[in-house]
Amino acid sequence: MKKTPDVANQLTYFKLYDNAEKQRWMMHEINWSEIDRSFVSDSLVETVKKIAFGELTTFSATREFMTLFSDDIDFTQWLSIWLYEETKHPHVFIKWLAEVGEKISSDFITEGRVITTMSKSKVEMLTFNIISEIVAGYTYIENAKNIEEKVLSRIMTAVGKDELRHSIGFESYCREYIKASEDPDRERIICLKAACFFMQEGGSIHHPVAQTMADLNLLEGEAMSQATIHICKRIGKLVGAKITHPRDIYITYKEYKKAYRQKHAAISV
Repeated sequence: MKKTPDVANQLTYFKLYDNAEKQRWMMHEINWSEIDRSFVSDSLVETVKKIAFGELTTFSATREFMTLFSDDIDFTQWLSIWLYEETKHPHVFIKWLAEVGEKISSDFITEGRVITTMSKSKVEMLTFNIISEIVAGYTYIENAKNIEEKVLSRIMTAVGKDELRHSIGFESYCREYIKASEDPDRERIICLKAACFFMQEGGSIHHPVAQTMADLNLLEGEAMSQATIHICKRIGKLVGAKITHPRDIYITYKEYKKAYRQKHAAISV
């Protein structure tokens, strides 16, 4: 008799799902009556509107993920959790805006969903999202410390923790794709190349989170340094290298690429 594989013990989704259930915040926990309008300025409202607009890209990003990873039942199962939690982000910011008297139109939501196609490589797309979630997480958590309106501050902290947790999910799948690849060395090079593009100033990638955070210029100074170090270490672990600075990513990328070419040149000879 053929033994049936137990997917509950194999899929990464189940572990990530259990972790999400333990850490998830709920909308009903927010006491909107505690909003202190004396700390709500026009500039704060505009900032929150831009954040909400940037967060609306989740819908289109999920569509891209579902298309690229349509054959992966594990990742697409987890993606349903990611979509739910990420959709709460623009929702909670729009709710805060409504509570302080700012109206949002359906056109705002429709336009916010538009994104540029990000990548056709699974490892590259996962790498982009590892980094973007870390950037978003640090941005929210650090800026929450300086927001005097405490309801918004608590919201941003909760959203920031979501983003950092989501980065772990993307990293888990990226590691699995590299390991299972017919050519892991090539996938590590793709990962490093994606990180190079994301980390360089004025980079050429079209990732919606990166663009939103860059436009708002909310992450700077020591917080930016901490986020950068965090990203470098995480990318280093993914590719099996010690990386502590963005320049190390580029140096490692060049070294891996050179070694890869030499290896395949030797094989062809």
